[in-house]
Amino acid sequence: MARRRRPHRTSGSRAGRERSRRRLVSNNSVLWYIAIGICVVIIAGVLIGSQSLISRSTIDEATLCHSEGPINVTSILLDLTDPLNSTQQTRLKTMIENEIASSTTDTMIALGVVSEDPERWGAMFAKCKPETGEAANSLYENPKLITAQYNREFLTPIRSKLESSLQGAIENQSPIMEALQSLIASTPDFTRVKGQRKIVIVSDMLQHSDHLSFYRGQGWDYFVGQESEQRLAGNLSNVVVEILRIPRSRENTPSRDIVEGFWTRYFDRQGSHPPGVSSLGDL
Repeated sequence: MARRRRPHRTSGSRAGRERSRRRLVSNNSVLWYIAIGICVVIIAGVLIGSQSLISRSTIDEATLCHSEGPINVTSILLDLTDPLNSTQQTRLKTMIENEIASSTTDTMIALGVVSEDPERWGAMFAKCKPETGEAANSLYENPKLITAQYNREFLTPIRSKLESSLQGAIENQSPIMEALQSLIASTPDFTRVKGQRKIVIVSDMLQHSDHLSFYRGQGWDYFVGQESEQRLAGNLSNVVVEILRIPRSRENTPSRDIVEGFWTRYFDRQGSHPPGVSSLGDL
């Protein structure tokens, strides 16, 4: 039986396969170019959209908050009715710097003082922490410009307010409770923010005013007996309270029972978390 001959491969068939291979490569290249083009369009859209959102979110010139308002709020009350020594001043400045550094953008930072003069009560500084420039996107933002603006409009003014407060003279009264409520009332959006609400009190916590004075032996029982408890605002619900206590060593310093007994009940009735306490010592 004669063997069947295999078809002879011609140069034409090789040429056809080569043309098919070239068309496949060409088609793959086109698909890659299309995919790259789509990615570029998506990325450009995201960048343009982000920039558009930023431009539409206006900034309040007075508070530096975005149009949606602050996210968190921290009110810092300084009881400087007895001046701090140099070591305590340094610690206080460091504490406030750390508080600011750890706060997120759009956290309202308010600063107030305890004073025998009611005209000085309230927030002497209240602004939202703006962008610092550290997280700026260099594709459409200028980090150096943002940093300069942060220093000029936020950091330098709050440092200036703190420095001037530390130069105050000794005062005859320490109306801590009254100054605290005034600071809360004048801190923008304190009761409205959905994020963390925080109060930092730098004080010896020795309440001394015409209304209530630990130096006269007037503690919580006296406060309740005067029906003053009914005047509590109850506006510290779920507020975080931190006390940086200034140590005092006078002969007539009120007893620990009066001081701690009053403030424990005060913050409990106002609805806050139990205060965290640390010392602004110098030894």
